[in-house]
Amino acid sequence: MDSRQRKGGRRFKNEKLWQSHKDGMRHVYNYAAQYGWVPLLDRVRRQDDCAMTIHLPELNIHVTGHGTSFKLAQIAAVIEFKKQAERNIIKLQARSTVIETYGLCLNTSNARAFWDFYRDTRGSFPILSSEHRGSSTVLVLTIGNRLLADILVVGKKASKEALAYLAGAVHLTQAEPELLRRFADSSKPGASTSLKSIPLQELSLAPGIINHLQEVISQAENCGLRKLRPLLLTVDEEELDDAPQFRRPWSEHDARARSMALSSAHEKYLQSPKMQIMRNKRAQLPIAQHRREILDIIAQGTYSIVVGATGSGKTTQVPQLLLEQAIEAGNGGCCRVICTQPRRIAATSVAQRIAEERGEHIGETVGYHVRGDAKLARPGGSITFCTTGLLLRQLNSDAGHIFDTASHILVDEVHERDMFVDFLLVVLKTTVAARKQVRQRVPKIVLMSATMDTNLFAEYFKQEKANGTLGPCPSISIPGRLFPVRHQYLDETIAAVMRLHDPSKYSALLNEPTTKKYLSLEKKFGLSAQNGTSQKTTKSFDWERLTTPTEDRVFEEDYDDNGALFPLGLVSLTIAHVAKTTEDGSVLVFLPGVQEIVKTRSSLLKCPLGVELTSAARFKITMLHSNTPQEEQTEIFKPLPKGCRRIILATNIAETSVTIPDVQHVIDSGKLREKQYGHERGIEGLLCTWASKANCKQRAGRAGRVRDGNYYALFTEERFKSFRVAQLAELRRSDLQTVCLGIKSHGFQMTIKDFLSAAIEPPSSLAIDAAISRLKALGALSQNEISQEGESLTPLGRVLSMFAIEPSLAKMVIMGAIFRCLDPMIILAAILDSRPLFLRPPDRKKESLAAQHEFMNSTHSEHITRLNAFKRLQHYKRTQGLGAAWTWAKNNFVSMSAYTDIERSCNSIEESMIQSGIIPDLTTTERADQEAIFGTQYGDVILNENSHNLSLIRALLLSGLAHNLAINYQGRKFRTMKEEKLAMSFGSIFSESKSTVDYRGAIFVASSLAKGDSNQLMLRDVTEVTPLMTTLFGGSFMRLQSDAADYRIGGWLPFRVRSMGHNAADAIMPVAELRVALSMILHVTFQTLPRHRQSHAHGYLADSPLHRTVIKGVVDLLRSDPTGMRMQLTFKFKGDAPSKPLNGSPLVNNAAVYWGGNMLDLTWAPEYCAENRSRTKHEISEASKAYFRAQMKAICRNGI
Repeated sequence: MDSRQRKGGRRFKNEKLWQSHKDGMRHVYNYAAQYGWVPLLDRVRRQDDCAMTIHLPELNIHVTGHGTSFKLAQIAAVIEFKKQAERNIIKLQARSTVIETYGLCLNTSNARAFWDFYRDTRGSFPILSSEHRGSSTVLVLTIGNRLLADILVVGKKASKEALAYLAGAVHLTQAEPELLRRFADSSKPGASTSLKSIPLQELSLAPGIINHLQEVISQAENCGLRKLRPLLLTVDEEELDDAPQFRRPWSEHDARARSMALSSAHEKYLQSPKMQIMRNKRAQLPIAQHRREILDIIAQGTYSIVVGATGSGKTTQVPQLLLEQAIEAGNGGCCRVICTQPRRIAATSVAQRIAEERGEHIGETVGYHVRGDAKLARPGGSITFCTTGLLLRQLNSDAGHIFDTASHILVDEVHERDMFVDFLLVVLKTTVAARKQVRQRVPKIVLMSATMDTNLFAEYFKQEKANGTLGPCPSISIPGRLFPVRHQYLDETIAAVMRLHDPSKYSALLNEPTTKKYLSLEKKFGLSAQNGTSQKTTKSFDWERLTTPTEDRVFEEDYDDNGALFPLGLVSLTIAHVAKTTEDGSVLVFLPGVQEIVKTRSSLLKCPLGVELTSAARFKITMLHSNTPQEEQTEIFKPLPKGCRRIILATNIAETSVTIPDVQHVIDSGKLREKQYGHERGIEGLLCTWASKANCKQRAGRAGRVRDGNYYALFTEERFKSFRVAQLAELRRSDLQTVCLGIKSHGFQMTIKDFLSAAIEPPSSLAIDAAISRLKALGALSQNEISQEGESLTPLGRVLSMFAIEPSLAKMVIMGAIFRCLDPMIILAAILDSRPLFLRPPDRKKESLAAQHEFMNSTHSEHITRLNAFKRLQHYKRTQGLGAAWTWAKNNFVSMSAYTDIERSCNSIEESMIQSGIIPDLTTTERADQEAIFGTQYGDVILNENSHNLSLIRALLLSGLAHNLAINYQGRKFRTMKEEKLAMSFGSIFSESKSTVDYRGAIFVASSLAKGDSNQLMLRDVTEVTPLMTTLFGGSFMRLQSDAADYRIGGWLPFRVRSMGHNAADAIMPVAELRVALSMILHVTFQTLPRHRQSHAHGYLADSPLHRTVIKGVVDLLRSDPTGMRMQLTFKFKGDAPSKPLNGSPLVNNAAVYWGGNMLDLTWAPEYCAENRSRTKHEISEASKAYFRAQMKAICRNGI
């Protein structure tokens, strides 16, 4: 061995290695920068040997590499550096990184942006030059006479320039750390960043349009525009006069009478022969056998925990134990148990089950309350099930009443850790502490779950013991009634496959690329764990993560490289192995998501191991996920012919939401898709990652419900031991805007950060800052400096908090009321807040896509596509009945269950609008009369006078989603305010037509920005908008120069006004004045929302002459939008397109109805299509005209 190698150096002779390691020095510099340091480099040549040394003394790293050239010496040094860095992971855990201190870390990706920021704030930019020092070339970075960095050049000079800029930035911020803090602030949401510049976009207006704009401004000034100033109103709590929750008056006499009635009914229940079987079933449940212990720990203090294994009866029995205990004590009338469930279907179904167990109907002692549906129990002596979100809204509106009247609050399924469960726990803990300080009563709080980290929750809810000290709250764990389940891990399964099957049958599956890599990583992980090496030190260090955006790195800290791999060959092999080596019982396979389910199904159809899985007589392969049609879900529960076995490919929906009775074998990939959110950039993701121990326990339990079962874990036992106890709390991986708004609306006298710091697992400061920033931009929180009590909720923010949808969507709905376009905005908000309306069956993608193309109908909008489909289905349901609607939905690939959810959400949104006083309520008669003429619509006629103006719908959609505005700048690439190189999402209608789409610089607004497993940023659900729409509703408006026609929208998208016959200044003035007028009336409208509720009980929002003038001017301008669409789109299919319309009734093209000069687009007003397919003008019948004149004067100001 070479003497230099014996000293720890590394020597390379192969020049080809350079290409595979050329980014190594970039990794070294980025690694050092995350701790705020710069590495020191030195090199020496002695005869045929070149040596490169890297020093990072602050982190105690000193390495040397040798090679036949300096390139290869650098590779050797970098490899040694990385080894040393990876060995130091554990040692450095206690050391704060720059990210943790400032929320942002300098790296080679953002160093140039830092210097752009420096130039903008300090007025200078560093000079980069090269110098020859002996045989070396050095890049030198200076500002004035100040040397910032000098970098040895090995390889191409261009690749080292980024290192010089980074090194200089790190050195400068060491001396001036405030610079880094200010740069981090400038990079937060809403701040400008240095991305690819966008050329000036053109807003071309005809001279007639300019004249029209000037006329609108003149009319507005006559109506008082000049006198109007933005009103910064402060609204006292008393002024809001929130309508109280409906309360039944309840006296001590009522309570005594109710207690006696409950005692009598309970005695009858105990004596009833009809209920004997049900009583016996309840008595056999494990929970019933631990009745006394459960009631004792609940009685010990305010908080308690009940862990009941699957099948123990926890959810149905604990509420009844509490009620029956009170009844037997003669206090039944004072017992009010509130139980929360994370999903509405669980709340309603469990309530129904308990009512059956008690021999009652819903509405007696048991009830439920979910969004859009309430069947409440009689007052006194009751059990009410509700969703977590609904209880939060009730606590928001009247927490005092809830805490005064509830005897127990049971929070079920806490292990799921969804955002609202964690939020509810903080609210309960904070409110209980506040009420105890003033000696007010508090209910008992009981946390329940089948699998949970008991210690974590018990420590969180500490309470005072008898000796006066604080200790964990009491808990009890109840076993379930499961049959024995045999657990088999990966190594045992592989051994069985190799022992029982011919290698020629399985070798191809084990050598499938992802499977091969997956098995290799699992083997390494298992060996390192057995050797006692920490997982943190053995897992591969992702050097590329050092240059990914800050919040992505912080978010992904809990994720593992192998977690994203899906071993298709291994999954298929195991299914075939189980099918071949066992004789009966269904096989349930847990997979991460729909795309993995589809891939697995395709693989099974190739008959792995020679098993005829395609034989309908022997096997039935079924897919189960959240978008599975209801009729297909019901197939899972139907009995199969003798000798036929079911193979169910499922997501984690099968863990708890669906129970399949004949499952005997569970195959667990150990993966799931977990929602994530990048707070700095507003990017959503659905990441394939490892499940938790709680997930795996639930999955294994599915195999032992009816008989002894088998659980096949496709991971090592060592891997399982490394899993989290439960999933990462949703509060730490979600957009926090709704939570932040809820905190302020609850009236807690503390800052949002202080409140969330009290969560069981608090979110990061970065996530909270991002949410607060967006709420301020939305106008929901005050821009003023915060007080000791925290951020100030604006009148608009107070109203937005009353909605059960995202704040931006709620604001979009309010805009719909202002612009008399309410119905479509309510529907679109509900669609954006719900699961997908369209179905995409894997084997019928082409037909599904064709159906969506029909609904799009040349609108260039996926949102309007969904709106059209919803309205058509709504029409079928109203005119032809539910059965016909189901058939139509199936033929058109529309999910009827999704439609039902959206319809329910629409009703909830409309109800929130009514309760907040924004729109008037309609009587039953008024609603029936309106529906007879105008069809089903949300809001009254006047509020929908512009609801068929598609241009206005686009513009209002943009007003709610302006933070996701994107422009095409090159080929199929898009740029937003914070991102570039985005593409259309893979499931988009536009991405399915790649060869026929020419974006031509088109502007789009997207529902969200998303990232897939490939890390490609995507626009999800898009609508094309015009330059005019963007100018009016796309964000802030800023003139670039007072004498020019250039302006910028949202701080990043530049425009220039052009108009024949007008100079630049004349052309932009009416545009700027209209934009200012629009901003002013919207500002005043939002500020006076609470006052409108008080003083306009029967009036309409924004109904003053000034409001009507400006709004009508905007609507008329949009109706004849002269700027037009830019994208050219012609849909083509690979193969035969459907020969006839899939929706059973073709959409009407080029047809319109004119009412008082308002054009209605018939593509989504189908109630008029059937009668008037050949007409372009529709004369309303005499009977309709009378109603029309009385109710629609706002539409036709001078009559018809």
